[in-house]
Amino acid sequence: MLQVGHYIDFNGSKLVIKRAFKIEQLKPNFDTNVMKQWTNSDTLLKKDNWLYCCETLQEAIIISEETLG
Repeated sequence: MLQVGHYIDFNGSKLVIKRAFKIEQLKPNFDTNVMKQWTNSDTLLKKDNWLYCCETLQEAIIISEETLG
């Protein structure tokens, strides 16, 4: 099982795992959009009978450059 808070690479993106659930604990045909809203996630992944609710990390943007001394 992957752990909550761990980072994973998926399809060229870096994701952080927000929540994890055993598939058997979930209601069949649950609403994935509700799950995403409830867990504040944008991606749901399944692996080894676990559902991982993940958030995609955005690229860092330099707002201003400062010289460090």
